[in-house]
Amino acid sequence: MDGFLKLGFFSMADKITDALNGSFPYILTGAVIVAIWIYFLFLVPRKQKRYDRASDYIQDVLNFGVMLGSGLAKILYMAFAIVLVVIGLVAMFATNFFVGLLGTLILEIILRVLFEIFMVVFTIQENVIAIKEKLDRRDEEYYYDED
Repeated sequence: MDGFLKLGFFSMADKITDALNGSFPYILTGAVIVAIWIYFLFLVPRKQKRYDRASDYIQDVLNFGVMLGSGLAKILYMAFAIVLVVIGLVAMFATNFFVGLLGTLILEIILRVLFEIFMVVFTIQENVIAIKEKLDRRDEEYYYDED
């Protein structure tokens, strides 16, 4: 049984950790920095609510009117995707190229699906808030029109 396990991914994992040789914290830190940079450069929503005072923004954050989780989830997804690509490249060149490539592709797809499921919750929450605001505006217009 031990020989069978050594034929597969377990032997690859040993080779990959030997090839990384303690550089994983640096890879993870670099991936998080690049992910934050990409997020603020390309993914910050354009139609955000504008605040006149910082205290209004803090009040919305503390009352969960502004959700920070969707932005954090996007940053974490990009960071994990970058880490998977780097480790996949190490796996391709330190062990078997095709097995490393296939493993990288499969893991990237799994990561994407998991984060899409996570993002559905935030999308539902954002849509419910938009519906609530639209209904509140409609109710205000209705009550003011009768006066």
